Amino acid sequence: MRTERNKDGSFNVWLTRDEYRELPRHATTTQREIAIRLMGDCGLRVREVLDVQPRHIDRMTDGRHYELEVIGGKDTTGEYDGGKHRETWLPVDLEATIHRYVTEHDLADDEPLVDKSKRTLQYWVEDAADAAADELGDDDYRRVSTHDLRRCWANHLLVEENVSPRIVMALGGWSSYDAIEPYLAAPTEQNIIESMSEVGL
Repeated sequence: MRTERNKDGSFNVWLTRDEYRELPRHATTTQREIAIRLMGDCGLRVREVLDVQPRHIDRMTDGRHYELEVIGGKDTTGEYDGGKHRETWLPVDLEATIHRYVTEHDLADDEPLVDKSKRTLQYWVEDAADAAADELGDDDYRRVSTHDLRRCWANHLLVEENVSPRIVMALGGWSSYDAIEPYLAAPTEQNIIESMSEVGL
């Protein structure tokens, strides 16, 4: 885990995928797990998580994968009335968890999965991070915020998995590469070894 202190005293935290997975694992309810994973596995902002309803989930054309419609996404251009819409990737196992939760709680298609406040979601992440810190003996978890989950998602796709920046921009709702650059951490030594070994230099 790498942390970087900001001028205002807050921290930016870069988690590996294994470090990130400790957070949903330490969620105390299924709803908390879903909220955390919508940020860390789908790249949603906190505000976007609060808008998610069962009707926003669709099966993709291959019949095996799922996408999640994000409504009212952040719009820095002012071009969209009510925010930008986009579709992002929804992991199959997360869709199954959501489907089970919706069924167990008899949620209607137009009911929010997480009918809480932004601060509540921030508390859920802090609570899971504190539990992970206690179990693993790593106090850096106590610095993790909701925004770090979106950063972890983007960094994992771009740096660890070499997904095309254009795809990540589309899934995450960024309008330019400059907008996602702050989400990137420097490549690890292992990334460099693996990438450069493939080009034969």
